[in-house]
Amino acid sequence: MKIGLISDTHGVLHPDVSRVFAAVDHILHGGDVGSPAVLAELGRLAPITAIKGNADRPPLSRLPRMRRVDLGGVRILLVHQGLVRGRMTAELEAGLRRHAPAVVVFGHSHVAMIVRRAGVLLVNPGGGGRRRFRLPRSVALLSIGPRGVRARIAVLDELSRETPAAPARRTAVPARACRGRRTPSRRASSRARGAG
Repeated sequence: MKIGLISDTHGVLHPDVSRVFAAVDHILHGGDVGSPAVLAELGRLAPITAIKGNADRPPLSRLPRMRRVDLGGVRILLVHQGLVRGRMTAELEAGLRRHAPAVVVFGHSHVAMIVRRAGVLLVNPGGGGRRRFRLPRSVALLSIGPRGVRARIAVLDELSRETPAAPARRTAVPARACRGRRTPSRRASSRARGAG
């Protein structure tokens, strides 16, 4: 099973999202959707599950702040703010205790990240819409199969620079080997503190 992960679109969907998500079975949006039109467009690609972010206004503010889904036999938790300055938020800690997920999808910082904490795979797909803080725009793909759960980041701005015949350049991080890996750099992460 392949799941598309996206967050922080803020009302705009990067044109390459449809290309990256062309073969996904489900899409998870980590909040700050920005417009119902974004969910409608994503919903044409695959079934979608979304939560609200701190910048979402009505009607999107009626979405839940936290959501648990089970896809491909894997329990996944969605929460908008997962890590702040490298530390888990109180909301994420509460969600981990309550739902015991294998994977957490979050957003808010616009900084793409794949990291493992206490046996849980944490994935921030980055910002999939408007450019913020000069950070690259990105989404992520989560694969669930016989080899376990794997996540990788797809940097959308790099895809746009490629010729149509060129393969998409992606950063692949197997779930079992992702401890401490972050994309992009720590410097970019520090610039994005307090984002949303």
